[in-house]
Formats: sequence, C-alpha cells, structure tokens
Amino acid sequence: MKHLNSNYLFEIQTIRAIGCLLVLLVHVSATYYYMQDGYNDLTFFFNQIGRFGTPLFAVISGFLLFYQVRKKGFDFKRFLTSRTVKIGAPFVFWSFFYLLLMFIFEGKNPLNDGKKMFTVNFLLGNSYVHLYFMSIVFQFYLLFPLLQFFRSKKSWSVLLIIALGLNLYAVQFYSSPVEMDTLGYIIDQRAFLMNWIFFFVLGGFLAYNWETIHEYAKRLKLVSVVGVIMVVFFTIYEYQTKGSVSSNRPWNFLNIPIIIFAIIGLYDYVSKSKYLTKTLNLIGQLSMGIYLVHMFVIYVFVRTVPEGVWTTINFPFVFLAILLGSIAMIKLIQFLPWNHFIITVPKTRSAKTSTHKLKEKTAS
Repeated sequence: MKHLNSNYLFEIQTIRAIGCLLVLLVHVSATYYYMQDGYNDLTFFFNQIGRFGTPLFAVISGFLLFYQVRKKGFDFKRFLTSRTVKIGAPFVFWSFFYLLLMFIFEGKNPLNDGKKMFTVNFLLGNSYVHLYFMSIVFQFYLLFPLLQFFRSKKSWSVLLIIALGLNLYAVQFYSSPVEMDTLGYIIDQRAFLMNWIFFFVLGGFLAYNWETIHEYAKRLKLVSVVGVIMVVFFTIYEYQTKGSVSSNRPWNFLNIPIIIFAIIGLYDYVSKSKYLTKTLNLIGQLSMGIYLVHMFVIYVFVRTVPEGVWTTINFPFVFLAILLGSIAMIKLIQFLPWNHFIITVPKTRSAKTSTHKLKEKTAS
C-alpha cells in the first residue's frame, strides 16, 4: 500500500504532462493547417497522434478526485468549494477573456444568436475552441457525488462496463434529431458528458485499483512498449484510411488504457533522467494553466509572427516557443492578486524529496 500512502504520484503527473503536450500538439498542428492551407504528412501525423491528449486529461481528472476520496474521504462542502475555486472561476474568467478577445479583434458578437443561446453556449464551453473540456469536467462534477456509493473494486469494474456502453452508444450509434430543441442541441454537442464518460470512470477505476495496476505495469514493461508501438501504427493506419479521427472515438477506449499502462510501467526509465523528470513535473504542474492560456499564445503568434516562420521544418521551434510562451504567461499571472481564480497551479515536489519521505514512512 505504499503508493496509497504517498501524497504525490509522479506517474500520474507524467501522464498529465504528456496529455498537456499532446493537446498542444493538436492545436499547433491545426494552426499549421490554416497557415499552410492544409496538412502535409508530418503535420497531419502530429495532429492525429495528439488526439490522445484530451481523453488522458479526462482520465486524470477522474483519477485525482477518486484517489483523494480514498485517502481523505468525501466532504461535499469541501468538494464544492474546491471545485468552484480551482475550476469554476478560471472557466468563467477565460470564457469571458476569449469572448472579449474575439469581439475586439475579430468583431464577433457573442449575443448574435440571442441571450438564451449565449448562455447555453457559454455553459457548453463554446466561448473558444478548447474550453468545451471544462464544461465536460463540470458535468462530471454533477455526477461525482452520486459515485461515492461505489467504493469496491468489483463495483468499479461494473461501472466501467456501463460507462463503456453509454459512451459507445453516444459516439457510435446516437443520431441527431431532424428538429432540434435546446436539449437536443446540448446532447448533440461534443461537450456532452456521455461522449466522454468512459474516460472519467476509467480514472475512478484506476484510483480504486491503483496498487494492482501499478504492480503489473512495472512487471510488464516489454508488453507496454509493444502495446504503445501497436497503438501508434494502428492510429496511422486508421487516419490514413478513414481520414481525421476524433479524440473520443471508440478505438480510444482501448488505446488510452494501453497508453496509461505503458506510462506507469515505463516511468522508472523516465525517472533516471533528472532533467526529463523535472521538465515533465513542471509541465504536469502547470498543465491546467497551459491548457487555458495556450490558445491565446497561439493567437498572438498567428497575428505577430511572419508567415515565413510557418514552415514544416520550423514546427519543433514553433511548438517549443508556444509551450514556453504559455509557461511564461502563467508565471506572469501568478504575480497578480487573486491569481488562483485565474489559473490553478497545484503544489509539486521533487521526486528525490518524495522518495526520501516515503522511505521514512515505510521505515516507521
């Protein structure tokens, strides 16, 4: 049970960092699509491989909530206060920020479709292209208190199967009605929870089975490597034969567990590099902030950087510049009063310190 006693799971932080980088990869490559009038083989590869990022974020969102419940129990008042400050306030702030940005520089009036649709779209995260995920998280928060009745590994296995069925129906078999009212519009949106419910429940399943999954992942490192290679090759085959694929497509119900299992199992190799560990730890720590600000950084880049910069050979440098620009913006925001209402930056610690404390606990 040593991993349950540890307050900080570096494998999870690494998954969060990789998810963040993959989301960034999608949006930078999508920007190249517009700047180059289409994809080429490399930018399309980056865009499609990056589609693992959002479901990884969903899994980690679920995991962190349920893992905390395992350690500290569930306090509804504390949960409500924490989520309002850490997620609610930043969602509202950045929604208005991007709406104002589009109004000032693009002349887009968010009230063109009426106040009712403005409210619906605001709540669905349609204020800007990436905020829909924040809406999905909020919908999951509505469901989260009800899931406190499930605490056993067996019950979470059943929940995972149910969530798989609901998610599969939503993305594969549901068809939009011809005449659509407000409820139908909400259900038809990408931000509707049922389109992502499997990944959040997978996070809960992982939290309640952490020790077992962690142990097997460490034992089966070779299987992890083979699994990830197969996922990459199959994804290439999938988008080459079907075209662009979505982040919550049915195949990701298999791909995401394989990727998570692999990251957990292979973390021992990552941890041998002090520089890589510190970098991933920093990105993981700032991941929510990066998610919120990176589209603004991309917008600034598009408006200010010469068109000649947007060449494929410059892709790594553009990607790195946007990542560093996002981190710099977060650091600047942290100087502002009440910055915790704008971005959420969880506490972090070094792997060395965490390991030392864990040894002390084990010894005692």
